[in-house]
Amino acid sequence: MIHQGWRQVLDLLFPRACSLCGRLVVDERSPTLCFHCEQDFPKIEFGCFKCGAPVRNHSSSNLEGGESRGTKRAKQGCSFCRSQGWSFGRVFAHSVYSSSAAKASRLMKEPSHESFTRNIGSMLANWLLAREDFSPVQYDCIVPIPQHWMRRITHRYNHAAVLAEWLSRGLEIPYSESYLIRSRWTSKQGLKTISERRENLKNAFQVKSTKSLRYQSILIVDDVMTSGATLQDASRVLRAGGARHVDAVVFARGVNANRPIASQAVSFGRTTQV
Repeated sequence: MIHQGWRQVLDLLFPRACSLCGRLVVDERSPTLCFHCEQDFPKIEFGCFKCGAPVRNHSSSNLEGGESRGTKRAKQGCSFCRSQGWSFGRVFAHSVYSSSAAKASRLMKEPSHESFTRNIGSMLANWLLAREDFSPVQYDCIVPIPQHWMRRITHRYNHAAVLAEWLSRGLEIPYSESYLIRSRWTSKQGLKTISERRENLKNAFQVKSTKSLRYQSILIVDDVMTSGATLQDASRVLRAGGARHVDAVVFARGVNANRPIASQAVSFGRTTQV
């Protein structure tokens, strides 16, 4: 009660506002994300069981065993990833990279919005716990996509690590940055084609200790997946280092994989192709 009293006083003196819309955040679960904006994210209601991209669920067309045609298609892989040889098992993707989710992804990359990134991590934990197809007990550790040490020095902040840490708290799964390192500098992925992204990330990661990684089931975390090049190379290295299984969690899924994200002019509430 004392803490709540001080919180009310501080809110009166220094009102908190939603990082996305600027509304005052009062008596809400998150100090930097209002309930309206959280509900406004373009959520993926039914995603591909492999890459997390949104797919149609023809629930009215049941197959043997009560499984819908859409569910069977999702388990086989969507049109984008069906021919891909992924090293990860599946990707849990919360939202489509558009409108408010795209704005949130950009904010998370800025050190000044670390508190907002923490709140997104907590939101992802609650979202995963509410899913029937997710169980935290099947994972031994949560691992973020690492930054190269030169970028970490200049940027002083890894948003994927913050996401992973707060996801770890919510899911009560151990968290570690000691399994995976970025062994070489890579240029930004935004303006590259799919083939260029894959080449850019080739052999970009290394495992620190194969002994501690052996037989571990890993959940890797990043903010956005588009072509899957980053998650693919990180998962491949973890599997080669002895990990028994690797899945991934991302906040947003770029669904227009044939064109780079940067070619979309995104404004709050709508997405325009340019």
